[in-house]
Formats: sequence, structure tokens, C-alpha cells
Amino acid sequence: MSAADPLFAYLAVLAVIQPGRVQDIERFAPEVLPPKTSEAFLASGAFREAHEFARQHAYIFPVRKGTYFLTSKGRELVRRDGLHKEIDNLRLFLMKAQRKKYK
Repeated sequence: MSAADPLFAYLAVLAVIQPGRVQDIERFAPEVLPPKTSEAFLASGAFREAHEFARQHAYIFPVRKGTYFLTSKGRELVRRDGLHKEIDNLRLFLMKAQRKKYK
């Protein structure tokens, strides 16, 4: 992943947690991305800018007010170079952790 690409980082985090809100992406970014990358994007507000760009260019679509899901165009951007396996593993571990928390 390129450290200079907030759109890719935004879409990658959304791919792991979807459906999600911008606040959810900001909350889960440190768990999915390298710490320095997520800190830099959070401090600069790059995730919110990437969210607006993704909405305008149809990388995401709303499923409820304020909650978004990746479109096929957004999925294509993120699921490349074997990254789809890592995203699926992260989703699995996140779901397991959430299940334990709710028991």
C-alpha cells in the first residue's frame, strides 16, 4: 500500500469493516493500517476528503443515512495483488473479536 494514497487506505479499511461510517473508518484505521499511516491520515483529515472523493466517483454507495458500502468499482481498486486474502482474514478476525465482545 502506498502511504501517500488516502483513497486506497480509506477503501481498504471500509472493505474490512463494511458497511461503515466515516467515524468507523477513523476508529478502525489503526487496527487495519500501519500505525504511522493511520495517524497521519487521521491528523490531516484525509479520510474525510477520501470519503467525499469516493462518494463523488461512485466507489461507495449509501445503504443507510451516513453508512456506506463499496461498489464493484471500489472493490476492484482494493482487491488486487493478493490483498483480497488479507482483507478477508482481517474481516474474519474482526468479526470474531466483535462476537466475543457481545457475549
